[in-house]
Amino acid sequence: MGVTFRSGHYVRFVRIGGRTIKDGEAAVIWDRKGRANQIIGPRRVNLFFSTIRFLDRYKAEPHQYLVVNYRSGKISHVPGPVSQYMNPANHDSIEVKDGFKLETKDDCIVVFSSKSNHNNEEQHDTEESSKEQRYASQRRIVHGPTIFFPSEGETVHAFQWTTSRLLQKGSTIDSLLSQEGQTFHIIAVNKMSLWNCQLAVSTAESSKININLALSYKIDCVEKCLTVGNPIPALDAALLNDATNCTKSELNLMEWVLKESTYPTLCQTMASFGFQLTKIQVLGVSYAKKPRPEKTREDITSEVQDEIRKMEQLNASKVSFLEKLHDMGVDVTQVLCASNGRTNMIGENLRD
Repeated sequence: MGVTFRSGHYVRFVRIGGRTIKDGEAAVIWDRKGRANQIIGPRRVNLFFSTIRFLDRYKAEPHQYLVVNYRSGKISHVPGPVSQYMNPANHDSIEVKDGFKLETKDDCIVVFSSKSNHNNEEQHDTEESSKEQRYASQRRIVHGPTIFFPSEGETVHAFQWTTSRLLQKGSTIDSLLSQEGQTFHIIAVNKMSLWNCQLAVSTAESSKININLALSYKIDCVEKCLTVGNPIPALDAALLNDATNCTKSELNLMEWVLKESTYPTLCQTMASFGFQLTKIQVLGVSYAKKPRPEKTREDITSEVQDEIRKMEQLNASKVSFLEKLHDMGVDVTQVLCASNGRTNMIGENLRD
């Protein structure tokens, strides 16, 4: 019998014998005629040319639910707290999934459910419509606070939005527009969020200025968010389109950037997707570095001539210094030997 609990890895064929199924264990036994019998312990069973297999136990806590897939094709959702054994004679698989936790009244999810629209009393005109059963997908929005467990035939919509290409580097703001391409199910309406982005604006003086913006926004209509699979590329394009329309000078640039009327395309695009722009802030401004002008052949020739002139002046000063030493009776040969012929040391002494 053993001390530990046995699971689905324990499979034995027993000709003549018995097994003790402890309290907390379960097993399925196939007799010599192939009939299956599930037994939940504690119980002692006698076996005669039978196969016994212990069962895996699945447990769902209060915030979880079990998805039971039957061999018949039926699917059952069982909210926790509950535990169930997976019997291979009846089940294909059992999964433990977390419920959707909606913490506030602003948190919501979109649920699609497949309901049969077939009416037995309704007469269909064609043979094809009379033979096939019609199904329609119904959509509803579930608001919090609650823990939602989907029923059989219900699917929670998954939003798959990419990351904004204009997102400011190093931004740690938790926002729908700053997620790294993650899939999410819960969306918050009427909740203020930030979109930190970088824009390159050209002024009337043709100078490039990089502006770090913090756009405050909220989602006021979930239904409009479902009209497009991924609204982020369209919002990026709308913001870039408005930024290219700058005709202001550097003195009036900040006033132009902070006006909501500066972004008509962005506001219209956000409204069509259920977003609302509420506030615009400037986090920082930096000027683009101007590229250094390329040197012409005349500039390079002039620099080379200046270097040659400097070397000639230095060599002349070295010769003059050695001549003075010679006039003073100093053996110049010994001076050069002491410096190992490195005349640059003489030049450094002259500079000092």
